[in-house]
Amino acid sequence: MQPVIGDYADVPEFVYGITREIWEDRGIGGKLDKYYAPNCLVRAATGLAADNRDVTAQTLATLHQFPDRQLVGEDVIWVDNGDGSFLSSHRLTSVMRHDGDGIYGRATGRVVKSRIIADCVFRDQKVTEEWLVRDQAAFARCMGVEPCQMARDICDRDLRTRGEITFYTPQRDLPGSYLPPQHDDPELEAYRRGWARIWDVKEPAAIRDLYFHGAAVAIPGGETVFGHAELDRFVIGYLSSFPDARFAFEGSIVNHQPGRPTRVATRWALTGTHCGFGHFGEPSGAVVYVMGLSHAEIVDGRVRYEWIVTDEVSIWKQIHAHLESRAGG
Repeated sequence: MQPVIGDYADVPEFVYGITREIWEDRGIGGKLDKYYAPNCLVRAATGLAADNRDVTAQTLATLHQFPDRQLVGEDVIWVDNGDGSFLSSHRLTSVMRHDGDGIYGRATGRVVKSRIIADCVFRDQKVTEEWLVRDQAAFARCMGVEPCQMARDICDRDLRTRGEITFYTPQRDLPGSYLPPQHDDPELEAYRRGWARIWDVKEPAAIRDLYFHGAAVAIPGGETVFGHAELDRFVIGYLSSFPDARFAFEGSIVNHQPGRPTRVATRWALTGTHCGFGHFGEPSGAVVYVMGLSHAEIVDGRVRYEWIVTDEVSIWKQIHAHLESRAGG
C-alpha cells in the first residue's frame, strides 16, 4: 500500500500535485520553500543549482518567458528507499507559449512542447536532490531553430553575461548524500543487461532481443521511432558520434502493479570524445558528457514503449565550448 503524503493519497498524486502547486497555481517561491530543502542540489543538463534560491530564480525566469506553462504529468515511477526517504521519477510534457523576452531571445508567440524526466529524492516531503533532463532539441525545433544553432546562441549569451559557457558535467558537481538502491529484480536486470550490450558494448544486435518488434520509442527531438530498424539508426547515430564512449548506469528502479506493464526508470550517462561523424555532425574532439533519463514499459520480457530523454542543446554547448577554447588558444 502506498503511503498518504500530506494532502495527497499516494506518491504519484503528491508529485503531480506539488508540480501543479509550484507552476500552474503560481506558488513558486512559497511552495519551493515548502517542498525543496534549502540546500537542495538540482542537477540539470543545463547546469547545477545548489540551493532553493537558485531554483526559485530559474522558475521565475521560465515563467516570465512562458507565462502559460503547463506541465502535463504522464507517469511517476517511484521507490521507498527504506530510510524515511523515497525516489520518484516523474515523466511529463511541458506545453507553453513563448510570450516573454529572455535567454531564448525576443518573444515569438510560438507554442513549445518538450518532454522532461525529473528524478527527485524526497525526505520529510522535501526534495533534497534532483536530476532533471529536458528535451531541448524538441524545444528548439518548436522555436524554429535547430538545436546546434540554439546552443550557439545560448553560448554567445553565456559569454556576454557570465564570461563562461555553462552546462553540467560531473566535474562541476557538488557531493550529495543519496545512494541509489540495489534491486534484485529479474526483469530490471534483464533490461539493464540489454541496455549495457547496446550502449556500452556497442552491440545494436541486442535491440532485437530486448525490444518488441513493434516497439515505440520516444527519442530526443520530439520524435518517436518504431521498430528495430528505426531504433537501430538512432542508436548508431549517437554511438558513431562518440565511438569511445563509456556507458554507466547511475540508478534504476522498477514498479510492478496489477493491470499495468512492468515500468522501469533509469538514470544513465554516456561519456566520450566527439571524434566520429554521426548524429552530432563533424567531429570536434570535444569530450562530452550526456546525462540521460529513461522510462520503459515491459510486457513478457520485451520493451513495448520507451521514452529516452537527453538534452541535445546542452550536448551541442559542450561541443561549442570546446571549439571556442581551441580558437581562443
